[in-house]
Amino acid sequence: MKVFVYEHITSGALINESLPASLAHEGNEMLAAVLHDMALLTNIELIILRDFRLEPLVDIINSSRHQSLIVDNETIFPQHYTQSIKQADAVFIIAPETGGLLQKLQQSVLNQGKQLLGCQPTATQICTDKIASYQQLISNNVLTPHTITASEWPHNAFNSTSGFIVKPRDGAGCLNTQFFADSFAVTAYLTSRSLDIEQTIVQPYIEGKTLSLSILCDDKTSRVLAINQQHITLDERQLSFHGCSVNGVLESQFSLIQATAIAQQTQRAIPGLWGFIGIDLIVTDNKAYVVDINPRLTTSYVALHQSLLLNPAQLLLTMMEQGLAALPSLSQRHAIEIII
Repeated sequence: MKVFVYEHITSGALINESLPASLAHEGNEMLAAVLHDMALLTNIELIILRDFRLEPLVDIINSSRHQSLIVDNETIFPQHYTQSIKQADAVFIIAPETGGLLQKLQQSVLNQGKQLLGCQPTATQICTDKIASYQQLISNNVLTPHTITASEWPHNAFNSTSGFIVKPRDGAGCLNTQFFADSFAVTAYLTSRSLDIEQTIVQPYIEGKTLSLSILCDDKTSRVLAINQQHITLDERQLSFHGCSVNGVLESQFSLIQATAIAQQTQRAIPGLWGFIGIDLIVTDNKAYVVDINPRLTTSYVALHQSLLLNPAQLLLTMMEQGLAALPSLSQRHAIEIII
């Protein structure tokens, strides 16, 4: 089977721009991990696109089975992208959802009648829009922070004793995520900036443990692969993500039973979730809030093989062919640190 593994930042799609260093590093790490896992499978041939400014990837260049198509100008990128989808039996996409990018890429695969190893674009659209996601979750009784657009703030401001979060409506991770201690500071910020108030949201800041779940979903159910401790800092109002400890959460802190319940509730709430997804949580003493749903591979994948002592790519492809119920039980979960 030919699999086109597309990682957006390193693909050459940004050939006319300076590569954002942190995003390129993170994307490259995820891409390398997926390629390494898939290259271990004897029946898989891989295709990737590669920005000429980046080093070749070992698992690709060391095998005649795989193709790395080099992108060194803006004309050749769309040609290589279209050609790779046409050649492939299945396509695996790693890309941010911001600006509807991930959804567009997913749709381009379906338009060619190819197997998409990821979520349906309809699910991605809901997860990308934090207002739509909030409404979908609360209507399905999934606990999530109260969320309004900045345009609603003057008339529907709410109280929060622990502060507020202001961030993009379609942002990924901690991108442009700001903390404010009180409502006056939120109002001052919103009125002093040339923000798109329909595309900016306000939420209460909830104090608790910042966790994430690495999930594998099929059309019917889901399985928790890892419960991760996220490393998030607050520096001069800006929240920043610095990595995570994959399967680094003690059972006494947050149990697999609790995580499985949230994963299944979330999947029921948003039809079309499939493959690897991530769920960001804030866990307090007695509650767990779903903060974000990432309808794609997340950074935690980089350490998943080492943590589980199983090949996650094999799990994905077995699930594609036989369903989630056919997967082996996960008997080992080692804590592995990822530093970004």
